[in-house]
Amino acid sequence: MPRGCTVDRIGGGVLALGDAVAMIEALDPFDREAVRVARAAAAERRIPLLAFRAPAWHRHPLDRWVEVRDLPGAAGVVAGLGRTVLLALPERDLAAFEGVGGVGFPVRMARLPARWEHPDRFTPHPCPPPRHPAADISLLRRCAAAAVVMRATGCADDAPLVEAARALDLPVVMIRRPMVRGDVPARTAAAALDWVEATLAGVRRQPGRDVPAWR
Repeated sequence: MPRGCTVDRIGGGVLALGDAVAMIEALDPFDREAVRVARAAAAERRIPLLAFRAPAWHRHPLDRWVEVRDLPGAAGVVAGLGRTVLLALPERDLAAFEGVGGVGFPVRMARLPARWEHPDRFTPHPCPPPRHPAADISLLRRCAAAAVVMRATGCADDAPLVEAARALDLPVVMIRRPMVRGDVPARTAAAALDWVEATLAGVRRQPGRDVPAWR
């Protein structure tokens, strides 16, 4: 870790910022509450903030994506896709599908939770990283999945499932990544570091004044 940097989820709000003069917010963009807390802390302290996000996946011509805005949108379309739909979602998101009748939901997870308190139609399947398309193809076949529901994270751990669904010609209900109005996030570590250098240079040149916006 570079000197002077601190890693924290900002769960403690503004007090967790300490003496920070800038923030890179690289949280899970689908965890809206965590993102809101981090951004509120930066705004309260009036320090510059950069969103860091993995590059989005590019849709392949053979991909059968059904793009939806959010979890309710995903839950609204799965009933028409088959009797078994694989959910590649965090456990906190499963409740959105409990009202969907007549569909079984195998759930792809990094590890089995200590407790599993969901209807019998939800079956956890541990798939620890690193992940590979062949393993996800095997999982989809083993579950007899007719479709997949996942988030457009852009993360390397989730990309093999996109490839597996493509190889098996399965539809993917793809939940779009949330965006904050006016957000222009950095897509690479190099871009984030450029922002840090420019921001700190501005702080050193003009202490106590607003730092010029990064471009």
